[in-house]
Amino acid sequence: MQGRECTALTQPADEMSKSARPNLLFRNLNAKVASIPMILTAMVVFVGGTVWTVLYSFTNSKLLPRLNFVGLDQYYRLWAAPRWLISIENLLIYGAISLVFSLVIGFLLAALLDQKIRFEDTFRTIFLYPFALSFIVTGLVWQWLLNPDFGIQHVVRDLGWTSFSFDPLYNSSIVIYGISIAALWQGTGLIMCLM
Repeated sequence: MQGRECTALTQPADEMSKSARPNLLFRNLNAKVASIPMILTAMVVFVGGTVWTVLYSFTNSKLLPRLNFVGLDQYYRLWAAPRWLISIENLLIYGAISLVFSLVIGFLLAALLDQKIRFEDTFRTIFLYPFALSFIVTGLVWQWLLNPDFGIQHVVRDLGWTSFSFDPLYNSSIVIYGISIAALWQGTGLIMCLM
């Protein structure tokens, strides 16, 4: 009998504690209210910009917006342009090179630096350098290195190999690989840190 009275006495307290708990919707209410302007701004900018772009891609707009609907004509014109096809090819080459080689080289560097090797601090500094400086400074350094007038080509020719040619920024057939060199250097450091 005492057990029944005991549960009867504790039951209302349990129900009361359940009802006293705040609803999940109202937990951290101040933070949720404070985040509303940021969320609305992001939604307007992202969703609004995306909808605007898609709508105007079906019009004959070029520089200024015009609402003359032309259907898929702009897309036919885009895919018929040889520059667009070259840019898609370059995008695929750049993406494949930077993704695959950054992962492989970054993993190998992480495995090497995990062991005790000579000049470990030097390697770490060289590959983490892109994170210490801005993209602008890093881009300028690579532009100087790849410039044939005073970069790698100039140094090698001064050492005696006068027929050496390395001008990836000025040769249109290999410029994507020259840009990929800088991307690899930047990406491998990140992968090395993550591993």
